[in-house]
Amino acid sequence: MISFKKKKVIIFDLDGTIVRLPVNWSHLKKLLTKRYNDIYDEACEFVHITACLDKIVDKDDEAELQNFFNIIEDYEMKTINDNEKIKETIFFIKNIHLFKVPNDIKLAVLSLNTRKTIIESLKLAGIYEKIDYIIGREDVRKWKPNPEGLLKIRDHYDVKEEEMIYIGDLEKDVITGKNAGIQAYLIDELINLVNKKRAETT
Repeated sequence: MISFKKKKVIIFDLDGTIVRLPVNWSHLKKLLTKRYNDIYDEACEFVHITACLDKIVDKDDEAELQNFFNIIEDYEMKTINDNEKIKETIFFIKNIHLFKVPNDIKLAVLSLNTRKTIIESLKLAGIYEKIDYIIGREDVRKWKPNPEGLLKIRDHYDVKEEEMIYIGDLEKDVITGKNAGIQAYLIDELINLVNKKRAETT
């Protein structure tokens, strides 16, 4: 069961955890695959959005990496106003005092979405002011399940791994936490906790 005892930082994924982004990921993957193949004259299929970005990092082509980030951001932002809020997560963040969480706990977001998408999504969900620190896709050069993002958050707050907790919607998020030595849970655990608390207070 999820517990926040002795935790100093709670970290959330974005898509599938706080909101659901209605992005046409399939079309975006095809677009990114074509661009990569045209630019580098070599095959690399974006099976997932991060797939070939690692290769661009290896090529030390920072300018083109930024171009890819911009394309991804444009696609994410096209349908941002149609985001579906995950009401249990938003309830938790807005009413965190109900969940036996330390008063001075910090809330952060680590997501494979771009920073602009994260910020706008949080604003649309009415919780932007609750989030203290954000790591988006362009803020790291190694992506989940690599632990770089979580370790960057750890260093930002100068806390120990056992003082952090990460919540996401995919097994990849749990593996990312494990790779960082940080407790990680699927969003279903938080949803169950919120629904239980709501049942107690109604």
